[in-house]
Amino acid sequence: MKKWYALMAFGLCLSTAYGQMVTPAEKQAVIRQAAQLLEQHYVYPDKGKTLAAALLQQEKQLAQGTDSVHVFARAVTGLLRKTVKDGHVFLRYNPEMIKELKAPPAKGDSAKDPFHYDERAVNMNFGFTEVKILPGAVGYIRLSEINLSPNSVDILEAAMVFVQHTKALVLDLRDNGGGGSAVGLVLEGYFVKDGTPLLEVKSRDGKNELMKAQALSGIKPYEKPLYILVNDHTASAAEAIAFELQHLKRAVIVGQRSAGGAHMNEVYPANDRFLLSVSVAAPVFPGTDHSWELTGVQPDIVTTNREEDLPAVLGLIKKDNDTAQK
Repeated sequence: MKKWYALMAFGLCLSTAYGQMVTPAEKQAVIRQAAQLLEQHYVYPDKGKTLAAALLQQEKQLAQGTDSVHVFARAVTGLLRKTVKDGHVFLRYNPEMIKELKAPPAKGDSAKDPFHYDERAVNMNFGFTEVKILPGAVGYIRLSEINLSPNSVDILEAAMVFVQHTKALVLDLRDNGGGGSAVGLVLEGYFVKDGTPLLEVKSRDGKNELMKAQALSGIKPYEKPLYILVNDHTASAAEAIAFELQHLKRAVIVGQRSAGGAHMNEVYPANDRFLLSVSVAAPVFPGTDHSWELTGVQPDIVTTNREEDLPAVLGLIKKDNDTAQK
C-alpha cells in the first residue's frame, strides 16, 4: 500500500547540512538524474515532462552560484514547486537516508523503512503526543504525525481504549505534517465500518487502488461524536483522515483550512548524497474527482486561531448534550 511522507513529517528525518559543499559538476549530475526520475515516475506524465524540462532549462543557473548543499537543494525545490505547485516534490541532502534506501532489505524485516522504525520514531512515541479526558467526559488525542506500523499499533489501541467511555472525542491534527501507515487505514477503522471505501488512489499507469478502512481484530468501534482539529500546517496523511471522515459525515472538522497536500510521494536517490521526492499517486474520494490537493480541507466550523478551536468544540458538545437532555 502506498504511503504519504509529507514534507513536514519527512523533513524531521533529513539533515540540514549547512556546512556541506557541492561542486558544479555534482549539481549538474543531480539535476539531470532528477529530471529523468520526474519524467519516469511523476503521477501525471505531462506534468512530469514539464518538471523535467524546467530543470534542464535552468540547469546552468542552478549549477552556478552557492556551493552549499542546502541552498542548492532549496533552489531546486523552489523551481519544482513553482512549476507545478506540489509540496510533495523536493530535493534534499541526506546521504545517511540514501544508504538506508539502497541497503538490501533484511528478510522478514521492515527496518529499511526509517520513518516507521528508526530511533526518531520511537523517541516521538510514533506521533502520539497526548491522550487525556477533558471536562465533560470528552476524550482528546493529539497526533503530531501519522506513524502507524506493527511497532505503534498497540499505542493506537491503548489510546482508543482509554477514551472509549467518553461522550465525544477530539482528534487534534493541528501542525501534523502527515506521514503514513504500514498497516492500512486502521485509525479510520475505529470510526467507520470495516471495509468502508475511503480513498481511490490514481496512478500514472491507470491502475487505481481503492483504499478501505481496516478494523483491528477485536477492537471496539468508537461510535460517539468525533471532532477533528486542523490548521494550515495539517498536511498529507493527516489531511486524508479529516477529508475522508468529513465526506462520510462521520466527523466535524474545526479550525483553519489545511495545507492542501494530497499527493502521495516516494523518494529516490539522485546520487549518493541527494534524494528526490516525487509525487507518484493522487488520491480522491471514491467515485469522484474530489481531492484536497491545493484546496486543503475546509473546516465545517471555521476559527481564526488555535486558541478558539478547542473552546468551539467543547461549546458544541455541551450544546448537543444539553439539547439531548431536554
